[in-house]
Amino acid sequence: MTTTLTIGFVGLGTMGGPMARRLVASGFRVTGYDVSAERAAKARDGGVALATSPAGVASVADVVLSSLPDPATVRRVYLGADGVLSNARRGMILVDVSTTDPETWREVAAAAQAEGVDCLDAPVSGGPAEAGLGKLVFIVGGDGAVLERCRPVLGTLGSDIHHVGPLGSGQIVKLVNNVMSIGNVAVAAEAMVLGVKAGMDPQRLFDILSTSGGRSFHFLKRFPNVLAGDFAPYFGIGLSRKDLSLALAMAAKLEMPMPVAAVVRQVYEAAHAQGFGQLDMAGITRLYEQWTGVAVRGKAAGS
Repeated sequence: MTTTLTIGFVGLGTMGGPMARRLVASGFRVTGYDVSAERAAKARDGGVALATSPAGVASVADVVLSSLPDPATVRRVYLGADGVLSNARRGMILVDVSTTDPETWREVAAAAQAEGVDCLDAPVSGGPAEAGLGKLVFIVGGDGAVLERCRPVLGTLGSDIHHVGPLGSGQIVKLVNNVMSIGNVAVAAEAMVLGVKAGMDPQRLFDILSTSGGRSFHFLKRFPNVLAGDFAPYFGIGLSRKDLSLALAMAAKLEMPMPVAAVVRQVYEAAHAQGFGQLDMAGITRLYEQWTGVAVRGKAAGS
């Protein structure tokens, strides 16, 4: 059954595309925009009406969601000449599900408030598969009453909605989460290559570690793909570099040292410099493989 809220969606890529199509399939009227004609066409094939700018999205929407790659793009999409706020209407709600820094979204929210527009920061945990199935986890910062108005939308996309505090709080929690996730993958890659270099069979090593104390969520999720030689960027090295940089910048403002996160970031910078930047975050395994001359592959991948 069609719902009464009309939805705008800016950013129809790896995460935004499945989310927009999920909303259409659940009965929402969705108008979207993406700078990529290919991504926009895929969304259109899934029932998303297309606008020619973020302003065009805002002109027909009660709630505008955005899934964007970095703070500069968030500012441009909302605050630019053809941005969402150029067509703002009192009573609209803007929900950014990107992972950025708290200051960026607070800046957008301050401009929105002057127009009578409410904002939430609602970064997500989960990948494209969870986005398409409505199984994302939302980490929401902002006013609780605004969240309740958006709950039908977020509840369609997510299985868990955590209201963590005032505006910007969602971004803080998400950056902390990503420091942990990205760090876990870096340590796992280093350890797996060490074991293989020392003579262990990669598949056998993975099987044992999967039931041992060193395992993590991302080890169990991503390293079967490593064994298969699948480095498709479900969450890429580029995004990992960006999120680590944002977390370190936040720490610098708080005058907090983060030596471990700084080293992890340098590992991802090295992977990027060696040409692995388009791979999944677990693609940093390729960097260690290059350094050591071994391959972490299961027999099915030809090792």
